[in-house]
Amino acid sequence: SRPRSVAGTALGRVEKEDAGVEEPWRRGRGGTSLGRAVHAVLQTIDLATGTGLDETAKAQATAEGIPHQLADVVRLSRYALESDIVRRAVASGRYWREAPVASPVGDGVVEGFIDLLFEEDGELVVVDYKTDSLYQDQAAGAAKRYRLQGGAYALALQRATGMKVREIVFLFLEPRRPESLSGIDELLSETEAAALEHMHR
Repeated sequence: SRPRSVAGTALGRVEKEDAGVEEPWRRGRGGTSLGRAVHAVLQTIDLATGTGLDETAKAQATAEGIPHQLADVVRLSRYALESDIVRRAVASGRYWREAPVASPVGDGVVEGFIDLLFEEDGELVVVDYKTDSLYQDQAAGAAKRYRLQGGAYALALQRATGMKVREIVFLFLEPRRPESLSGIDELLSETEAAALEHMHR
């Protein structure tokens, strides 16, 4: 039989469901359409210079059916480009966007796509863009609810590459705030247990 697979994003959803989290920030924002548009922009434009931002944002907003949110797409994308973590990725000279990753866990596979991955001092840094509209004091709590998603990426990366993941950063584009996960070794153990449980439901 085929190995069971679990996506990193699925573990993130399980975490929020288990916490009974309601997501009022999704309302009136184009939902995932805004997120897809912003991710598509950041996947294609030059991260070092931002060349073509306005044109690419317009094309993606139109493709997602949210031309009225063009200004939001531009604003959120521009913040990502100006953020310290994206500048670190560019400065590293070794970064990858929308990087696919998969690795065996038990009799299944953990897989996903990493928004931005870069190598720094021989170790890996995972960056995940978040377009949830939050207040400043909500970002840390949101990062905790996404931690299994980040853990899934780190677990798969370390097993697939043999390289250590030194940092996992959720870059919340509104508010303009990065949140790093701590205790990565403990997180990997927690993620593996959660993935195995999810596979055998």
